[in-house]
Amino acid sequence: MIFREYYNKSTYYRVVIALFFALTTAIAQPCQAQHFSSRQQHEDYERFEQFHKLNRDSAYYYAKRLVNDIDTLATSMEVAILYDFMAEYTETALHSYSKSLEYRLQSAHIYEALDNKPCITRTNALLARIYLRNGDYHNAFSYSTSALKSAKSLSDVTSEREAYLVLEQVTYFYNNDIDLAMEYNHLVADSYEGREQAHQTVRALNNRFNYSMSYDETLDLTLLAETLCKEYGFSDLLINVYLNASMQSLAYEEFEMSLEYLERAKPLLSNFKEEGYYYSALGFYNLMVGDSSEAIVNLKHSIELLGQDDFDAKNVHSYFLLQDIFFNEGRYKEAYEALMAFAETYTRQHNATNVVNLSKLINDMELAQADERLKQHQREMQQNQEYNDLVRHIHVGVICFVAAIAILALLLWRMQRKNSRLISIKAEQELRHKNEIIKVQQLQQYEEQNNMTKLSEELIETVNISDNREMRNALRHIIHRLNKKHGSNNNWAEVEKTLANNNDVFFENLLKEYPNLTKNERKLCTLIHMNLSTKEIANITHQSIGSINVARSRLRQKFGLTDSDISLIVFLDKFKN
Repeated sequence: MIFREYYNKSTYYRVVIALFFALTTAIAQPCQAQHFSSRQQHEDYERFEQFHKLNRDSAYYYAKRLVNDIDTLATSMEVAILYDFMAEYTETALHSYSKSLEYRLQSAHIYEALDNKPCITRTNALLARIYLRNGDYHNAFSYSTSALKSAKSLSDVTSEREAYLVLEQVTYFYNNDIDLAMEYNHLVADSYEGREQAHQTVRALNNRFNYSMSYDETLDLTLLAETLCKEYGFSDLLINVYLNASMQSLAYEEFEMSLEYLERAKPLLSNFKEEGYYYSALGFYNLMVGDSSEAIVNLKHSIELLGQDDFDAKNVHSYFLLQDIFFNEGRYKEAYEALMAFAETYTRQHNATNVVNLSKLINDMELAQADERLKQHQREMQQNQEYNDLVRHIHVGVICFVAAIAILALLLWRMQRKNSRLISIKAEQELRHKNEIIKVQQLQQYEEQNNMTKLSEELIETVNISDNREMRNALRHIIHRLNKKHGSNNNWAEVEKTLANNNDVFFENLLKEYPNLTKNERKLCTLIHMNLSTKEIANITHQSIGSINVARSRLRQKFGLTDSDISLIVFLDKFKN
């Protein structure tokens, strides 16, 4: 579709901007005349001139009353002047272009009847401009070529320049002949003499935004046009300069500068027409920065403001953007309504070419809606298919998940079983080691008992033989000490050797947390960790049960278990891993 092809391309920007430029033309100037046909008309005209000097509004209503009282067939210069003034006033003050066209045609008819070629030339140039504003390129071209021909013969530079301005726009928008349009533009923009021609030059510079090939060129045009407007006080044209510069900045994606130009234009707004153009440009800015909702609000406000005018051409720009926004958001009903309003606007302008093009656009829109409905149906079918695929995938996923859980549970069960077996094996090994220690101790005790028995018997014989009492007591003391020391050291050396081979981790962990344990405390911890009873520990260490209980109490105190119900066996068990 044409609108959609333009939307994301630079061509689209230039079409929108060019369309906007075509709708912002300047104010017409009335022709001058010299005399009335009767004394009464002369007095009325003098009174009109007095009103004109004092108040243009009063002068307009007075002129309107005068022409209503005059015969419609009157062909005096005085009446033509009144019509010229009324045409200029309704165009610039009331913004009623249909009335302005009506009055301008009346004055043209009088000038034709009077065969006043200078005024005919001037009026034809102004009529061409009004028709251009309305998008009636056929009449705009016809009147501008007629005005150009007579202006050259009369050396009427101002009318000639006015005709070139109209021909430039017709050539650019209707014939798409950019080179010829630029040639016409240079004939007006490159030179001027006086205020009126300066006004035309600014309008030409405004038009030249269409041909800008770079953003630097746009800035130069803006500066030049702005300088002329400020020099001659063309506030209405300065608004157009800022709006056009803003639109052109958007084409080069200079969004900050575009907004700055809009802000410069806003304080200058003085009537609904200028406000309408401003909000139309602001809506286009909103659209380009991605704020479509704000764009819709401003474009609708522009249409509402410009709807106070009776020429529809100016609303084409806003309808053009609105239908595209709605179309791209999938709001086809609103897009269709905007496009129909766009079509009706062109239809009222009696432009056959545009009507044909709009018919094509409407057909494209209807085809697009049908195509969208088909695509929507296809999307729904695809969504249903995707839903069915999703359900199927979910079923497969659930089955796989359950299977994975089952496999994981089986693996966990096997691991637990294996761990249980390892724990059982470890417990058996510890029990076997403990039994081995006990056996070793028992063997040691048996062997030592035999040795001690033999030694005791030999010493006893020695004691019995000796007559020295002191020697006998000394020998008995030595026997007692040897028995005690020999039995304790040998027994514990064997136990400690066996435990060292099987409890390296236990000793390492215990000493890491309690490095200040004495040798006897470490022995006691080891025997308690072996789950030996107090009596068994007493036999191994050759100490009394009471001594072992005292040692256990001191050990609990050192471990901070004095007020705890935790047994030493449970406490020490945590150091084995």
